[in-house]
Amino acid sequence: MNREEVIEQIKSVPEEYLDEISQYISDLMGGNKRKKKSQGLREFYGIMNLGDGLEIQKQMRNEWNRDIQLNF
Repeated sequence: MNREEVIEQIKSVPEEYLDEISQYISDLMGGNKRKKKSQGLREFYGIMNLGDGLEIQKQMRNEWNRDIQLNF
């Protein structure tokens, strides 16, 4: 589809949709840099900072080893 065909199709669109189409074309052309970087699942579930995961595992293992030693 060439540029002239696109222009003719845009002319046939109701005026209420022209702002949305203009925004879409700007996004395609790279003129709009307002996109924010996605945070993955953080934006839906939030973040819990519990510390270093390996350190938490080490503490859990030490707790289990202590319980085993007390039982014997």
